[in-house]
Amino acid sequence: MALAITSGAVYALAYPPLGWGWLVFFGFGGLLVCLQGEHGTRARTLGFLHGMTAYGMSLSWLYHLFGGMTVVLWAVLAVFTALFAEMQSRAALRGILGWKLAVFTAINWGGWEFIRAELFPLKFPWMTVGLALGPNHLLPWIGVYGVSVLGVLAVALMMLKSRTALFIGVMVLMPFAFRPVDAPLIANDPLAVKVGGLQLENVSLTEYLKGTAEFPSDVEYVVWPEYAIPYDLRANQRDWALVRKLCQDRKITLTLGTQSRPAAGNEWRNIALTLDPESVLGEHTKVHTVHLFDDGIAGTTALPVQTKHGKVGTPICFDCDYEGIVRKMTAAGAELFIVPMMDAATWTARQQRQHAELFRIRACENGRWMFVCGTSGVSQIISPSGTVQARLESLKQGPLIGSMKRETRLTFYTRFGWLVPWCVLGVAAVGWAALLWPVRPSAKEARQTPL
Repeated sequence: MALAITSGAVYALAYPPLGWGWLVFFGFGGLLVCLQGEHGTRARTLGFLHGMTAYGMSLSWLYHLFGGMTVVLWAVLAVFTALFAEMQSRAALRGILGWKLAVFTAINWGGWEFIRAELFPLKFPWMTVGLALGPNHLLPWIGVYGVSVLGVLAVALMMLKSRTALFIGVMVLMPFAFRPVDAPLIANDPLAVKVGGLQLENVSLTEYLKGTAEFPSDVEYVVWPEYAIPYDLRANQRDWALVRKLCQDRKITLTLGTQSRPAAGNEWRNIALTLDPESVLGEHTKVHTVHLFDDGIAGTTALPVQTKHGKVGTPICFDCDYEGIVRKMTAAGAELFIVPMMDAATWTARQQRQHAELFRIRACENGRWMFVCGTSGVSQIISPSGTVQARLESLKQGPLIGSMKRETRLTFYTRFGWLVPWCVLGVAAVGWAALLWPVRPSAKEARQTPL
């Protein structure tokens, strides 16, 4: 039990604010050690303790949102670690050992992680093994969940009493030791665009108009955060006219967070609205609305907006936590991404720094530049390798300005690699079903069993 709790704490330290990603291997390895020889309730309890410690430590900021209910949320997440432990113990009881057990461990973890992150009703894609490892050369091929599977496989192999397995495990980890590097932006590149964003929270439209007017004259594209205008901007004639005039005077393309409300009824949508001096270019309705919050009616489409700067993806905040929206927009032609986001100051800097890592993963998976503009942080400009080119830290207010570039090449992940976790889940489901199926004793064993 002490090892389960300690390794859970080490697992948590792999994520911000400390962010020592390599600790995730020790945190997971400690879980495997304490599960050795344990079965049934004992195995499930150890898995639950590991998960409860890991999520409780890393996601302590949830208390600021949900108070005492947070313990229940931590427990729900910890159940997935307990289920992993249950299947590990069943595999060991069935005599699955050595290389086979190492492979099963990776598939077992990958399956439960994918369900927890993308399929479960309270899906939560934070704190995956792949996320701890950050942007790397494998993300554009197999995505963050595929990276998780390989990372777990490496740990499981290195725990075998075999030099060959140890060597293979080390080789599997090698791609994570080197970070991808982008080619530098070339001056006057025709595919480059100068973008400015305003990291502001709980301010009036006047502040956004003033901040945008103070941008350098070469800024071509401007982004305001999610909920920058917390009402239907187009329904307010005065404010809509001011925003249109701003675009015309500054000759900019603007993407901002606002709402869309019908003339009658209480339903509304959280949207990213994009316009230029001539017209409204398009809008995106937030698809992944935030659990347990009134975040509007969820959208159903993931399409880019055509602008004079190319096709621009405009997912909103939580949309980028999950792999599908950014991938679908990229496959539909998005050449760069402008992302309005809201991470409130009351949610603490720890939450904001953890959330910031997910945008780096999405940029690297799909090979696209991404400008994320938050209310209180972290606003950042991210290159296709997942490298942060410019950043405005948590709990600060002000502008962020930088250059981005249009990209058209599709990564293997965008085309086919996104299927990797689905394949892993399919194999895992077959394995789980086999382990849950009762095994009848052979005729010889039956004769030897005393009445």
